Amino acid sequence: MILGLTNQAKGIEKKDILTEYYDIQTLNEIALLNTHDVIKVSAAHANSISDHYDFLTCGGAMGLNCGPLLISKNERNPHSIDFSPVILPGKNTTARFLFEYSFPNAKSKFYGTFSEIEELLINEVYPYGVIIHENRFTFESKGLVKIMDLGENWYQKTGLPIPLGLIGIKRDLEDSLKIKIKQLILSSLEYATRYVEQIFPFIKSHAQELDRDVIFQHIELYVNEFSFDIGTAGKSAIVELFKSSQSGEKVAQINFI
Repeated sequence: MILGLTNQAKGIEKKDILTEYYDIQTLNEIALLNTHDVIKVSAAHANSISDHYDFLTCGGAMGLNCGPLLISKNERNPHSIDFSPVILPGKNTTARFLFEYSFPNAKSKFYGTFSEIEELLINEVYPYGVIIHENRFTFESKGLVKIMDLGENWYQKTGLPIPLGLIGIKRDLEDSLKIKIKQLILSSLEYATRYVEQIFPFIKSHAQELDRDVIFQHIELYVNEFSFDIGTAGKSAIVELFKSSQSGEKVAQINFI
């Protein structure tokens, strides 16, 4: 999701907000252009855009002992991954980082849209793939098997939550506007938690999987205490994520709002 605020609207009325929806890799690429006021990005990508964006401590996504899944059509020995093709859901995603964190010697990485990875494995285009979002609740019904929970591996090694997504907000916006946007997101989270049945049609209209149980399992897993405030543990996890990156990028100074 990305938002554009017309004339940096101080009152933030509905007519002042232009909203667009894209898959996460597309959002990561758009964020590099520095064209939108508020944008959801992969946590692993925040380091690359921190010159122009601050980051909200609410509205993001963090897992605890769970995250993207490495899956296959058949039971396989994970040791073969270093020399096998793997399809990942975007070059700039946290899923890509967590895969490289778990398998730093993997040599054959390919990138696609997250929603197509299950079918690519079913049709044996690739032997391995990493899935995100609701797909973690559907892959077994399609005959696919889990090789590793990459988020669980991160948690076991670091003891920290898994930073998956963050909301970036343009650094050059007025501070009062940044705080107003944060307050609105918190209010939205509180409303959605209290009136989930009333807003379910809206949730379903933007869901990849339409099964009601799958949608609610996804919400229960990733809409948690960190959605309201990532806290000290969340900030520490983000710093650790940047330090552990295989990209060799310098760790930037991240400003949280």
